[in-house]
Amino acid sequence: MIIRLVQPPTKNWILLAEQLDDPATWDRFIPCHTVSSQRWTFDCAVKEAAGKTVVLKPCKDMLKCGTSAFEYDWNTEEDEILSHAMQVAEGLHLELIMSAPTSPREGLMQSA
Repeated sequence: MIIRLVQPPTKNWILLAEQLDDPATWDRFIPCHTVSSQRWTFDCAVKEAAGKTVVLKPCKDMLKCGTSAFEYDWNTEEDEILSHAMQVAEGLHLELIMSAPTSPREGLMQSA
């Protein structure tokens, strides 16, 4: 699992978990991950660290097999966002990476 904090041009800050151990049949409309999965662990860590002070929601257009994403509320201060993301990464014993998300198109252009 890789955790990234990104700010795409059209959205507020997003906390992503990539390379999750989702089953190949994963579908956001039919939950099929277990409580022992990396997706469950990440999602719970994000919600637990947020408590009642950090407002964020699932970023549905970025949810796909192997990726979970949460978008921070526009009114959340950047220091609160960074603190929350670092708390999630620390709780999962992972490094927090700050970067732009890789688009599928970029990957295709590099392989051509």
